Amino acid sequence: MTLFRLLLICLVLLVASLTATTLALFVRGSQEYLVTQLASHGQDTATSFGLSLSPVLAGDDWVLAESMVDAIFDRGDFASLILEGGDHRLERVAGAPPEVAPAWFRRWVPVQVPPRVTEINAGWRLVATLTVTANPQPAMLHLYRIARHALMVALVVALLSIVSGAWILGWILAPLKSAQAQAEGLRRRRFIRQHKLPLLTELRALTLTMNRMVENSEQQYRHQCQRIEQLQRASFIDAETGLGNGQRGRDRLDQMLNDRELEYGVLVQVHLSGLEQLEHKLGLAAQQPLIQGVTELMRQQLARLPLARMYRMGQADFWILLPGMEAPDWTDSGEQLTAALNRQVTLAGATRVVLAQQSFHFGQSVAEVEQQLHQQLQRCLSGVAVVAEAAVEQTDLSAQQARLLRLLQRVPRLLLQPVVDCDGEPLYYEVLARFFDGQRWRAPASVVVLAQRLEQEQQVDLLVLEALLAQVKQRPLAATLAVNLTAASLLSAQCAPRLGRVGKQLRAFGASLAVEIPEQALLEHPDGVRFAVEQLQQQGIPVWLDHVTPAGVAELETLPVTGIKLDPGYSRHLNQQGSYESLLPLMVTAAHARGVLVVAEQVEDAGVAERLWSHQVDGLQGFALTEPRPFTEVSAVDR
Repeated sequence: MTLFRLLLICLVLLVASLTATTLALFVRGSQEYLVTQLASHGQDTATSFGLSLSPVLAGDDWVLAESMVDAIFDRGDFASLILEGGDHRLERVAGAPPEVAPAWFRRWVPVQVPPRVTEINAGWRLVATLTVTANPQPAMLHLYRIARHALMVALVVALLSIVSGAWILGWILAPLKSAQAQAEGLRRRRFIRQHKLPLLTELRALTLTMNRMVENSEQQYRHQCQRIEQLQRASFIDAETGLGNGQRGRDRLDQMLNDRELEYGVLVQVHLSGLEQLEHKLGLAAQQPLIQGVTELMRQQLARLPLARMYRMGQADFWILLPGMEAPDWTDSGEQLTAALNRQVTLAGATRVVLAQQSFHFGQSVAEVEQQLHQQLQRCLSGVAVVAEAAVEQTDLSAQQARLLRLLQRVPRLLLQPVVDCDGEPLYYEVLARFFDGQRWRAPASVVVLAQRLEQEQQVDLLVLEALLAQVKQRPLAATLAVNLTAASLLSAQCAPRLGRVGKQLRAFGASLAVEIPEQALLEHPDGVRFAVEQLQQQGIPVWLDHVTPAGVAELETLPVTGIKLDPGYSRHLNQQGSYESLLPLMVTAAHARGVLVVAEQVEDAGVAERLWSHQVDGLQGFALTEPRPFTEVSAVDR
């Protein structure tokens, strides 16, 4: 119950009690006044009428006395008149009047007038007694009418009082409502200030306190983000290019080699030859524009490959990680990148650019892949690599489209992997899809990469949603099911309405829908992603930000997500002493300060799981807790 409602109820009760009390006192007072007036009227009538009858009865003229009694009684003011004297008795009793007050009113407000008696004397002789009883019915009917009128007036006044009181209460409590909006804004990562201060001292103090709390929360969050950014740059960022450094590149490769959802990819090394001669001719400062120009050019060339990641591994070497891509699919892009880079470095005075590529797959070690890549680079530098590159069969666009068509022709197989809290209860289930390529079931990474290259990733997301809806209809599951959404689907105008319809259909079977969106989409399209997330929340669909790094944590200030899933590197390399151990608690604290849940994924070691729990994460996901299960094998307890 709200404070406004409670105070309004108290106001209604107070007005009602005052109205009822005032009305009761008015009716009772009027009743006593009428009884007194009727009694006085009866006594006066008995006295004056007795004096009028005295000479008549002194002559013993009872016929005239009867005429006088009838004349007085016919006025209707008396319930009874009784004249007794000697052997004579005249009695007149009134009948029921044509209009009387309701019976319930007569029982609640009885008007009883006692009879009045007077003695009639002739000289010193008592000749008769006169008993007069006033008629209370007209007075009671009059009292009923004025009571009813008073009730109507009292109700109108009470209603006006309640309406006025409610408006005054709303005006008084408006600062409290604004303070509630501020608190809700803090929970949703929005910093709201009240610029108009209330007049009441207590509410003014509350408003000022809430404003200070908002300012402190905003400053604390920004300070945490600055600390995270500083630590991230000091540990993992190359100062000259802004790319990840060698440690970050090797850690990312290690994470990919252990990612069961990835399966394979391509690692490309870009080597700039001739930097020593350039430095000797023009000095060390001449290298910086060249390195920055090469970095920007590679960013532009790789923009068509959304999952590609670049790292600066040394003074003249860069890594390009291409998860989910096959070597033939990279050949054409590699040739274009090589030609563009060669033109740029030649103009800058360096010798040339050499690209070496090496495929990798799940289960390999970083050292093994790096050694193979180094051998490829040495062959390229010696000129032998020309034969090796020619041996790679290039795939054209039609072949890639045919491959994607085969993958999308068959309904994907769905697996569920829970995200569990500290009590072992599932926060939600992530939906993992497997696509059949004609020979075996493939993990989604390669399918998504192929679909992105062909600009058909929305078809992949739709296929997964349709398969999920069909599975839930066959086997209802009372749980939250989260699907991974590509950037293209998220930024589509049809995204929120379509997911809203799917979510409504799932709720009919007891399930609920959530989505996971990639951090990279947020960093590349911040405004579009924020708008899409707000639209999804209006549809009742919670959103989780996936593969979150410190850059994503900084965006939580204005992004209303339910939770974040930390980049797997923070789980994979937590046992390494240094920056991961320092960054993790800062990221968790910053997220919790915004009311955002934190989940660590790809947890495959029990010791790492314990350390993650000690850092106050809200949930874990990985083989150390439970492996993915087919949709049809989810425990009956979950259904």
